[in-house]
Amino acid sequence: MTVSDTTLTNHAGAEPPGPVAVTPTRFVFLDTEATGLDLDRHELTEVAWIARFEDGTEVERRFFCEHSLDGADEAALELTAYHERIAHQEKTPTSQWLPQFLEDARGAVIVGAVPDFDARQMLKACREQGLEATWDHHLLDVETLALPLIAPGPEAPRSLARTCEALGVAHDKDQAHGALYDAQQTKAVFDAVWALVAELRATGRPLPRPVPRPQPPSPGEEIETVDALQQIGDERGTRDSGGDAARDRSGSPTSQTPSPPQAPSTTRARLS
Repeated sequence: MTVSDTTLTNHAGAEPPGPVAVTPTRFVFLDTEATGLDLDRHELTEVAWIARFEDGTEVERRFFCEHSLDGADEAALELTAYHERIAHQEKTPTSQWLPQFLEDARGAVIVGAVPDFDARQMLKACREQGLEATWDHHLLDVETLALPLIAPGPEAPRSLARTCEALGVAHDKDQAHGALYDAQQTKAVFDAVWALVAELRATGRPLPRPVPRPQPPSPGEEIETVDALQQIGDERGTRDSGGDAARDRSGSPTSQTPSPPQAPSTTRARLS
């Protein structure tokens, strides 16, 4: 059963006269990887997206971006397995992949795991190429979208990996932080949420029991719900008064005008 086949019940308990049609919407499931978290200094290394068009057809694209390693954050390179996975790939200039993205994303809602960082990366690329953004100004965060279905009450969103786990979506930590895999996982979470909502509406059964939030890991264990790169930056700052800015994963822009990075929220990493 699709969402469009379900019958909705309003707050008064009365059923509408028939099924409520879903407005055809283009979605682009987007993820980017970079040499660090500072939008002003660091560069894109990989971009991937899955465009789901209004008729339901999909196209999947991935590009390894032309870039330099000037000022690169070693922690970010390690997180994305840069030297093993990205360094040897053929690189594509922004002038080639960005127009394709803008065409696929025309009028689309960008969907991601806290997609504000990715959208800002794309806005930066547009400015550098003298192009205009084509996507809708609304951004959809799957970690937030899923929260009412998995949490016992209001709380901070969970990481993409933890959200997948709570929804029963298989997640391979060894492929995580690759742009294409993360875009695929974003789409899987999006679809799992809407499939569950459709089932609940069709059957009238209550929400599933909440999934307990994992406890913070001990030192040396995998860190999924804290800003590991910020932790690394803080440690560096203690030693040398330096440190890289943390990736902003705390909100969504409300327009296509880029804003400066804000305070860090969550970034997923493994620390040994």
